[in-house]
Amino acid sequence: MRKETYTGGFTFLELLLVLSMLSVLTLIILPLGDKWIQEASEDDALQAFVASIYNLQAYSMANKVYTRLEFKHSGTVYITSAPGKTEFSRTTLPKGMKVADTSRMKVVEFHATGNIVKSGTLTLETSSGLTEIRFQFQRGRMIIYE
Repeated sequence: MRKETYTGGFTFLELLLVLSMLSVLTLIILPLGDKWIQEASEDDALQAFVASIYNLQAYSMANKVYTRLEFKHSGTVYITSAPGKTEFSRTTLPKGMKVADTSRMKVVEFHATGNIVKSGTLTLETSSGLTEIRFQFQRGRMIIYE
């Protein structure tokens, strides 16, 4: 009877080396991935905030009512509403994003004509720094500075 031996495959040392290299790569990549996810989340939240402002202004013009967007809970939640009606929406900003304590604006209001009540600059704190949103007179556009 002849005995055959199998010589293919990996040794335990080779497997250990590959697993340790994968572990090191994972430890390097995970923090970078978390930062990327946080930035993407903040960008999405900023775009949603801008859309909320446009929707609120359009609602004011279409229904000829005064509307407002107000920040609550230390600047991490914004609420859109019209006086005498229930709130339209309540949105929570992602972790690490809020209205800066130094922001001159914490409320954005529109007349029934769609004109902004008070122009100014709203400053948001993000993980990558400050983002300023400048609201111009009347039905002016928002200008975003990052």
